[in-house]
Amino acid sequence: MAIDEKVTLDRLSYVVYEHPDLQKFRSFAKDFGLEEVEYGAEKDTALFRGYGKDQYVYVAHQAPSESSPRFCGSGFHARSSEDFEKASSIEGAQQVDISPRPGKGKMITLHDPNGYEIQVLWDQEERTPPEHGISVCTGGHPPMNGALEKHRKGDYTRMIDSPAMVHKLGHFGYETDNYDSTCAWYTKHFNFRPTDVLYAPANKSLDVATFFRVDIGKEYVDHHCFLITRSEKSGTKVHHSSFEVEDIDTQFMGHQWLADRGHELVWGIGRHVHGSQVFDYWYDPSHVIIEHYADGDLVNEDTELVHAAAGHMAVWGPPVPIVWGGKKLISA
Repeated sequence: MAIDEKVTLDRLSYVVYEHPDLQKFRSFAKDFGLEEVEYGAEKDTALFRGYGKDQYVYVAHQAPSESSPRFCGSGFHARSSEDFEKASSIEGAQQVDISPRPGKGKMITLHDPNGYEIQVLWDQEERTPPEHGISVCTGGHPPMNGALEKHRKGDYTRMIDSPAMVHKLGHFGYETDNYDSTCAWYTKHFNFRPTDVLYAPANKSLDVATFFRVDIGKEYVDHHCFLITRSEKSGTKVHHSSFEVEDIDTQFMGHQWLADRGHELVWGIGRHVHGSQVFDYWYDPSHVIIEHYADGDLVNEDTELVHAAAGHMAVWGPPVPIVWGGKKLISA
């Protein structure tokens, strides 16, 4: 497919999950820093937003009786009406009425090679973000005093005890035994571009993970909006979804807030290699991994592709947990 035939997506907006106990997830989401939207048009559905421009960043459905939690898919916003029309013409695309939802707009759904939904939006009214990011630091995050350069003079750093309020959805990731055709499908139809590609340490010719971003030319975007990894096991499984917070102090205070309320830590706090963000992973009540992150990299078309060996996941932080292939359990 030629470049001008691809659908140009503007950004990742939200993820969609099913939970066996929607009420338990509602309680966790509040502690995690997500704000529930007043919405009753869809039975057994809850919408959660951050303080950014997206109307919602997380769509949660009540799972059918006796069903396991399930990752259903993700929602992206098209760059233009022409791009939305291109998405509508992809084989299998279906129009969905989202006029009852906040911000209204238009939506089509597609299914990727693993059956996950890709929902493409257009003309949804955006929310007005605050002038500054929401920090736990009173008055906003202050300047840092370094060893030689002191920028904060005469002011104290004081913080409030609260959740780490979410700004937006940053990325999601899943693993699949259908890795090659999955990567090919996404790059064929959309403006997804690899930022980092990781290969098996013992076989440089075998790619095992790709960090994809939306490619909007000179415009800077997040290092990645989704991650696909090659699974050694049969099938496909979501790994995590990640949400941005304002600063590292907010992240640490949010970590303590979740720990004090008995939620289960997966891994954190630490700093990743690929994307550079400070990470903090938790299990929600459905035992699905969800992440806070802060201070991630921005890239554009001038950023060179990184091809590196897999396995180096953190610059600093706790030992890698079993769920990431490590040997240790992590506790809060």
